[in-house]
Amino acid sequence: MPLQIVIVGAGILGLTTALTLSEKLTDEHEIYVIGEYGPHDSRLNITMSNFHEYTSPWAGAHFRPFPSATEQDRKEMKMTRETLQYFAEVASAHPESSIQFVDGIEVLEDPNDLYRAISYGYKEGMSNFTNMNDQEGRLVCKYKTWIVNTIVYLQYIYRQLVIKDVKFIQARLKSLKEVASMFTSHPVIINCSGTGLQWDTGYDPQCYPIRGQTLLIKPPRSFELDKTITYQLADGSWIFTIPRPFNGGVILGGTKQANDSYLGVRQEDTDHLIKLGNKYFPDLKKTNPVTGESYFDIERVNVGLRPARVGGINTSVEFHDGYSVLNNYGAGGMGYELSYGASLQVYKNLIELLNKSKL
Repeated sequence: MPLQIVIVGAGILGLTTALTLSEKLTDEHEIYVIGEYGPHDSRLNITMSNFHEYTSPWAGAHFRPFPSATEQDRKEMKMTRETLQYFAEVASAHPESSIQFVDGIEVLEDPNDLYRAISYGYKEGMSNFTNMNDQEGRLVCKYKTWIVNTIVYLQYIYRQLVIKDVKFIQARLKSLKEVASMFTSHPVIINCSGTGLQWDTGYDPQCYPIRGQTLLIKPPRSFELDKTITYQLADGSWIFTIPRPFNGGVILGGTKQANDSYLGVRQEDTDHLIKLGNKYFPDLKKTNPVTGESYFDIERVNVGLRPARVGGINTSVEFHDGYSVLNNYGAGGMGYELSYGASLQVYKNLIELLNKSKL
């Protein structure tokens, strides 16, 4: 009988895990993805206007490296570099994925000592990494990084999975235990539920939301789409631009509001982004040909909740009532950055589990 694998969660981690396993497993197997939301949902399309509970479409989704301050940072740094290499391969072989490589530029007004020293984890594995201090004493770094149109990329993965006969089930689970009642063959369960759905009920108490609000801007024709620029300001806030490939506009962001689960649009956050955009990205504004007034042509306000976890992403293995649960959740704002590297860890955990079962 084929091995059955049930992935709970159809966000970027769940979808990438399904794709990696479908490509790497050689024994006969069946893969199922269960999610209330996902690219299998007919509401997920390029014109959607209110789909905020599904975080992956709203992600900033560009890669900005940072120095490793902890052992967990080092672990996740390795995953980001595995994802970086994988994205380079996908961008070359499958341009329809929307992944593109551009210059990444960041300006840090008050960098900490780890940034100043370009400590481990910052430039490792990054192509064309350069750094300097400008005349104002700010740290300015440049490197090659990737950008992606999130909705296009999610649909790209979905099409790959459909071709590979991965089955999608649209459902909202209240516990991982419910999977046991849906399948009779004792499947392996992979927990990619973002905030860590638990076996009996509830969610991982170490998980918490980080609210993000960004603006999707229709840029003027003169705006250069060949780079992403991030300013880390002295007060700890951020302002950045991320071009969306395939004529997807430009993201102007963004907020990072820990333990804030409000999914509505806050006008004060929009005003904050516009104020900083006026100062740092005036070239992103259009000009009214009649009045001469400059303005940001806002197509949509994006709101999403990053599923963060104290201690970082959880890729541990658990056992409940005779079922194996492989975790892959709690990536916070690094879902896309960690996606392929985290899926490789799940694959390694699965192979180790299967080898032990054969002993």
